[in-house]
Amino acid sequence: MKIQRLFLGLLLAISAAFNCLAQETIRITTGEYPPYYSQKFANYGPIPDIVSQAFAQVDIKVEFGFFPWSRSLELAKSNHWDASCCWFDRAEWHEYFNSSDVLTSRDKIFFHLKSYPFDWQSYEDLKGIKIGATARHGYGEKFAAANKAGKLLIEDAPTNAMNLKKLFVGRIKIFPIERLVGYQLLADLFTPEEIQLFTHHPKVLFSGRVKLLISKKNPKGQYLMKKFNQGLKILKESGEYEQLFLKAQYGGNKQ
Repeated sequence: MKIQRLFLGLLLAISAAFNCLAQETIRITTGEYPPYYSQKFANYGPIPDIVSQAFAQVDIKVEFGFFPWSRSLELAKSNHWDASCCWFDRAEWHEYFNSSDVLTSRDKIFFHLKSYPFDWQSYEDLKGIKIGATARHGYGEKFAAANKAGKLLIEDAPTNAMNLKKLFVGRIKIFPIERLVGYQLLADLFTPEEIQLFTHHPKVLFSGRVKLLISKKNPKGQYLMKKFNQGLKILKESGEYEQLFLKAQYGGNKQ
């Protein structure tokens, strides 16, 4: 009897080890974007955590790689990595990527200095104002159309941090960014006294849907996307989903 139990235990151990080794893995690129994504945060922040937990529901393990955002997108586009997490839904991605169900929606608003008396209600109010914009970041179809038509005075920069620094020294007058991301960056870049010089306008410029992207070159892309959407649905129905964003709002991501 003891020998049978030992043999059964050995079989169970081997089976568990085999299942662990055989577990499917997806490799996903991402980048620094506190408070939503960061290598410094527990589970890399709320959105990577959602992605990991959604895939866990369907027994797929996630490996994240952090890169500059433009490189993150290109690595997934070329299928050197399986997917990229996560991007505002933009028409320009549709040619190259399959996109997931919506993870979340986030708003972008204009930051400015308190010394600059800024108010706006329509795009007509933005004419002649020097606006900062960040490469590879989306600000909505209306913003893009107004820019293409030459109705906006936009100055690009490679990063959000650079735009906030330009805002501080007066090289631009307004800069659109998500509220939590903007104030997180201010805390990282400036002294408490300097932060008090900034404010934001409450009117929403753009509300975007955030999605996971998987390259159309990926032969398993449609399968992985279907599994992810299944897992995401399970996660949302479990009640755990909303708690992850509360962590971001109240600074609960840091390790």
